[in-house]
Amino acid sequence: MTSYEGVDSGGLAADRSAVAPRLRRLHPLTPIFNSWRMIGAAGAVGFGTFRDDLGQLKWIWEALQGDADFSTLIRAVALLFVVAVISIVAAWLSWRVTGFAIMAGTGHRGTLLFHRGLVVRQRSQVRLDRVQSVDVNQPFVPRLFGLAAVRLEMAAGEGASVNLSYLRAPDAWLLRQELLRHSSDEAGSDGLAAQSPRPGEELIAQISTGRLVKANLLDGASVWLLLLVWVIVVVGSVVVFGWAIFGAALAGIVPVGIAIAVQLRQQVASMMKDANFRLVRTPTGIRISSGLTSTINKTIDLDRVQSIRVEEPYLWRRLGWARVKVDVAGAAGGEQGASLMPVAERADAFTLVADVTGARLGDLQVVRAGRAAKKLDPLGYEVAGVALLAEGAVTRSGRWRRTDSYVPYARVQSVSAQQGVIQRGLGLATVYLDLPQGASRWVGRHRDLTDAAYLVEELTKRARVHRVTP
Repeated sequence: MTSYEGVDSGGLAADRSAVAPRLRRLHPLTPIFNSWRMIGAAGAVGFGTFRDDLGQLKWIWEALQGDADFSTLIRAVALLFVVAVISIVAAWLSWRVTGFAIMAGTGHRGTLLFHRGLVVRQRSQVRLDRVQSVDVNQPFVPRLFGLAAVRLEMAAGEGASVNLSYLRAPDAWLLRQELLRHSSDEAGSDGLAAQSPRPGEELIAQISTGRLVKANLLDGASVWLLLLVWVIVVVGSVVVFGWAIFGAALAGIVPVGIAIAVQLRQQVASMMKDANFRLVRTPTGIRISSGLTSTINKTIDLDRVQSIRVEEPYLWRRLGWARVKVDVAGAAGGEQGASLMPVAERADAFTLVADVTGARLGDLQVVRAGRAAKKLDPLGYEVAGVALLAEGAVTRSGRWRRTDSYVPYARVQSVSAQQGVIQRGLGLATVYLDLPQGASRWVGRHRDLTDAAYLVEELTKRARVHRVTP
């Protein structure tokens, strides 16, 4: 018989005999919202199946004349209906076996049990003292039904996060409060007043819709210029060569039109996401509340901040505006480079950076890149530079979109220098700082060899001194 040393069989027996906690279920509408992907896939399959019969779907015109053939339409709708029913039933069965429970522990610490999976059963136990943040999000459609999702972020990244969707919005905020109470001595904020500061909290910033729209339009000025050129070329081609050339002109500019459409979509999505933006300082970090159709309430623990960036697009600099972005430890892909402040006065942006990191970047003097960098980057070499502060390193880049990136020495995992083929001929090298998951790589471009060697040695030494050990 196999024996495992150190296992207390009596304790195991006691645990097995203990009464299992009663699992709480998610909202009954959850199966419908979780089955939309399968329904969409069914629609795509149905379209592919009946694409040869689309010519027969002239039933609207024929119906107006009293002679319609609904056979193809009926078959398509029947297929979609059957697959939709199957999808919803499967989601409902999955919902029946999905549940969560909070087990209290010692010292206000606890454990979250999360059971899910219809075919493959998954049972997770999350130590609440390891949770980095508890966020409440409301996507557009669930928000119409008064539902919200509770997301627990773990330092291990996307795979370790827990997403409890969906719950009634008041229940979601009460659950967040309960989770924070078990994970720390601080109670969470009340969802009924999530948009307003509570006692012990401070409203840092609030962005008006007008400024947000103006900032996005200025930031995408190049897109609007490209759109104007596109229209001028098409109209000019028609005026000079006639409508016969319209098709050829349009076909040649279609790729440009697609690129413009993608960029415009990103701008609209950004404005929708950052609308009603509020930044509130809480006892446990900084809470971001934003969103027009879908709302986001995210708390960032300052201890998780890996790096921070201040971006100043060219036209913004004329108005004295800047944007602050932050990289967070263990962040999901969507959170990497999250906006800590979508737009603000330049002085306010640097004040926020100083409050979060202690680094003062407002009047920073950087050491420029090597002179030979002009041959590699004739537009940006005068801007590129590096500065070493008391607690972290700063790199500056970008003539049109100037960016100052700050990384605390304590977050640095490795320091390296690399030379490309052309850099070797010019006597230049690029210095890199590697950071934990969820943070962008720090890059000091086109340094003189002596400067690069000094940076590698000095950054390695400072990282070793400032590194935080468990």
